[in-house]
This record gives sequence, C-alpha cells and structure tokens, in this order.
Amino acid sequence: MKSESLKLDSSDLKILSAVRTNGRETLTKISADTGISISLVFDRLRRMEQEGLIKSYSCSVDWKRLGLNRRVLLLIRMPERLRDKAQARLARSHHINNLWRLDGNGLAAEAMFVSQRQQEVFIEALKKEFKDLEVSTHEVVENPKWEGFLTSCLTCKKLTLFGPTSRTEPKKMHSHDCLN
Repeated sequence: MKSESLKLDSSDLKILSAVRTNGRETLTKISADTGISISLVFDRLRRMEQEGLIKSYSCSVDWKRLGLNRRVLLLIRMPERLRDKAQARLARSHHINNLWRLDGNGLAAEAMFVSQRQQEVFIEALKKEFKDLEVSTHEVVENPKWEGFLTSCLTCKKLTLFGPTSRTEPKKMHSHDCLN
C-alpha cells in the first residue's frame, strides 16, 4: 500500500464521491450518476482499492437499536510513559469503537455503553490501572453530520467535490456549498 498522495482527476473524484455516498451502489448506477463508463468506473475503483485510497466498505449502525444507549467521546491525557500501554489496553476493549492517537500524550476514543453505570465502572477501572490518567467524557447527544466529506449533495443530489481534494478552482457554489 502506498503512502504518498494520489493524483486524482475529476472522474476519480466523482466515482469516490458516489461510493462515499453509498458504498453498496451498483457500477451501473455510479456510471449513470457520473456520466462515466461502467468499465472506467470498475477500473478506477479497483485502482483506488489497490493503491490503498479505498480501505474498506462499511455500514452505519444505529447503536441505540443494539441497546448501546450511551455513545461517549473520551479525551485522555497521560504521561508519555503510559501512552503505549494505555493505547493497547483501549484498543483491546469491546467498549471502544474508534481510537485516535492525538498530539502530545493524548488519546481520543469513541466508547459505547449500555448505561451510565457501565461507563463509570469502565472509567474507574481504567484510572485504577493507569494511575496518572486524566479522562474527560463527552456524551454524544446528536450526530447531525457523519462521514460527509466527499459525498453527494443532500439538497440537489448531484455529486460534489469538497475542500482541498479537488486540486482545481471550485465552480460557483450554491447556498448549500455544492459545487454544481
């Protein structure tokens, strides 16, 4: 897998946007939506997968429907000597959905719990195991935008190219920041 930045053209970006919007979309639909031939869509997707740009295809889960009523962001600071052990411990926990290493000696984690009490027990155990840990918790109460970068415009349904990924000057934007 390559680590350098890939050079993508407008066709690549349109295809990537379509897949980001719906990872299960058919090649036929992506072709129709983007105006790019099915064979080129297939070839470009395969190349993006082989180059490591597309790492996986996944689904969004309604965690509350699974009984996980508390979704919490944990911001964790610790002395440098504890960071690797704390990171490994959190990575093994079934409560941790996502884990990020931050600058300095910090970690951020998205944790899932059935109850407030389960969350408290987890954090108490973590602080007991790693005495110098500072943990701040922030319950996620709403998720107004999730995985929205480089997806289809929700207003006009056209594929969009956001931010610095498009190495060209953006077209005139309409009110919802779509490039169409």
